[in-house]
Amino acid sequence: MAPLLEFGLIALGLYVAGWISKKAGMSSILGYISLGLLLGPGGPVTVFEITPVTSLLGELGLVLLLFYMGLEFSLGRFLEGKREISIAGSIDLLNFVVGAGVGMAFGFGILASVFLGSITYISSSGVIAKLLSERDLIAYPETERTLGVLVYEDLAMVVVLGGLGLATSGGRLIDFAGVAVFLVLYVLILKFGRAALERLWGREGEALVLIALGLVTLFSMGAKSLGFPEAVAAFLFGMLAAESQFKHRLESTLDPWYNVAAAAFFLDFGLHTEIATALTQLPAALLLAGLTIVVNLSSGYLSGRLTGLTQRASIGHGLMLLPRGEFSLVIAGLAASTALIPVATREALTGMTSLYVIMMVVVGSVTFRFYDQINDALLERLKSPKQREADRKRKDELDAMTLE
Repeated sequence: MAPLLEFGLIALGLYVAGWISKKAGMSSILGYISLGLLLGPGGPVTVFEITPVTSLLGELGLVLLLFYMGLEFSLGRFLEGKREISIAGSIDLLNFVVGAGVGMAFGFGILASVFLGSITYISSSGVIAKLLSERDLIAYPETERTLGVLVYEDLAMVVVLGGLGLATSGGRLIDFAGVAVFLVLYVLILKFGRAALERLWGREGEALVLIALGLVTLFSMGAKSLGFPEAVAAFLFGMLAAESQFKHRLESTLDPWYNVAAAAFFLDFGLHTEIATALTQLPAALLLAGLTIVVNLSSGYLSGRLTGLTQRASIGHGLMLLPRGEFSLVIAGLAASTALIPVATREALTGMTSLYVIMMVVVGSVTFRFYDQINDALLERLKSPKQREADRKRKDELDAMTLE
């Protein structure tokens, strides 16, 4: 197939997949992954092959996705409520412990279990932010706590992704030397390169797009050549750009590119997943999804109550953190690239993650769509029989007064 024709089909396919998802009230991520699963090499009908075009779009999508997430990182928000966020974020780490424990129970070994724990730990900042905006939940009291915990997770994932990235390199001394060189260069840019970058970020229009794309891709690929994971490098570069006075201009200019690149990344992940292999992991994915829901609601409620939220807001905090997405897929991609994990385990992780993310995107979309009703129902469940009886009597009294 001609590359231009292939690109046109991909663009049209992603549009249709996103449109169907939105009509169904779901996140567009669900549509993009499903498109790759169903119409890729491992699906029932093959329309999209894994070609240089899809590989380029997928790699560009990964880099821009992580750069944009770094750009959205807010250290200031973390510092403003560091006590509450630190408590809530630390309790949220239970998701990692549970995921890693499941991996050990499945016999995945320590490294693969750490990958699985990381996959189940991190919530989807992109999906959550989008759903909060779509459902007009920004003003809810629990939203600020949720956004703070997302920042905490981002900080944790810099460490986790960096460590897992080193594992994917094979752990040779030369690879660690390359990583050290990259980190030294990054510190030098932080110390001496800000002024030069600030002048570059001051451009407008297509000049800013070209500069940003060039710098992000070269920085990420340079890091990769030194043995440092390009995804983490892109995230770190985004954090560097987030300190610029031109941050909002950079965000608005790159926003269409970010959305298209993210769509291409999710499609590429679906293309690399065999449906038959993934379906063998359905029971495991269901177990992970169920545990994630229980642990998220429990830890969210506990952290909310410990940091001053009401019962209702604490329940809501747990509900808001349910969606999983881009980071989980990035981590699964890292797992798939390391020879230190057996092939069968890598395939199991990839299939399990694809189904798990789809399930959690669906759960998250439905939860946000019926947010108040679900919150009220869970709040009612928390009441003791005595409280319920008192509420019933109060309601009967109010109804009687209304009739009079």
